[in-house]
Amino acid sequence: MRRPGAPASWIWWRMLRQVLRRGLQSFCHRLGLCVSRHPVFFLTVPAVLTITFGLSALNRFQPEGDLERLVAPSHSLAKIERSLASSLFPLDQSKSQLYSDLHTPGRYGRVILLSPPGDNILLQTEGILQTHRAVLEMKVNHKGYNYTFSHLCVLRNQDKKCVLDDIISVLEDLRQAAVSNKTTARVQVRYPNTKLKDGRNSFIGHQLGGVVEVPNSKDQRVKSARAIQITYYLQTYGSATQDLIGEKWENEFCKLMRKLQEEHQDLQLYSLASFSLWRDFHKTSILARSKVLVSLVLILTTATLSSSMKDCLRGKPFLGLLGVLTVCISIVTAAGIFFITDGKYNSTLLGIPFFAMGISTEVIGQ
Repeated sequence: MRRPGAPASWIWWRMLRQVLRRGLQSFCHRLGLCVSRHPVFFLTVPAVLTITFGLSALNRFQPEGDLERLVAPSHSLAKIERSLASSLFPLDQSKSQLYSDLHTPGRYGRVILLSPPGDNILLQTEGILQTHRAVLEMKVNHKGYNYTFSHLCVLRNQDKKCVLDDIISVLEDLRQAAVSNKTTARVQVRYPNTKLKDGRNSFIGHQLGGVVEVPNSKDQRVKSARAIQITYYLQTYGSATQDLIGEKWENEFCKLMRKLQEEHQDLQLYSLASFSLWRDFHKTSILARSKVLVSLVLILTTATLSSSMKDCLRGKPFLGLLGVLTVCISIVTAAGIFFITDGKYNSTLLGIPFFAMGISTEVIGQ
């Protein structure tokens, strides 16, 4: 009966809820009868599907390599702006004039050389240039061919030479002045813009750090500096093979910096490559192993305790364990379907199984 003063929408909603409830009850009753009449089928098919999709998940497992897909949607304006900046301001043209952060430089290797507090890194030009030469001479083998930085570097349009930071030219001028017994004061280094030996004015604000200027200097002459940053830009040409070689070069670059750190105790070397952020992001999966195992144990314990009662006949602890096992099987199957459809793994997916287990544990407890 309709309650006095009850709105018509409330009555329709109640009727719809009753229809849906009866429909679900009828469906579940028929499904239960079907399962009871064909137990072998409903035990075998899920197991076969789980094994099949589980093996496919192992074979087709692939981590997500594009961090932009993890932090920005496909229609992100930032992606569009970076793409536009890359097409209008290519690295081989804008790099020689002014450092630009409008777009990511693609593949690169970067090293920051830091001197102890109070020291002047501009007086250690020989050690820095030795590190630079070691990077240029470093070789990467791919299918029997050895590739150096000169084979992979971004080329300038003017002379088709590798794009290098102008701080290298400044360091070479300082070294030549030291070898020829000239005082370093004759090589005037200014900040953030300095004049090179060939007459060009160059911006080195992002290449020289911890700068102390000469007091009362009108032309912003550098008295000392503590850090130098050098970036080596690689060209991929949109080729998968070239990108693979670039990745190998970046790995060797980081290994070389760790090796050179042992040889140069007077300098601290900090290396960075284009894959460093990706590597750190996916390291969360390794760091989360212990937490995942502890969480799984806690879920199993919670499922067992929530299904237990003082009355041993009414308690069903194995039902809780079976519920967690059922969720695990469904997660393995879902992971197989995900990877078969060209899905890629990232560490943010680690929480999904525990959300599913938490919901199932709550349902079992009820």
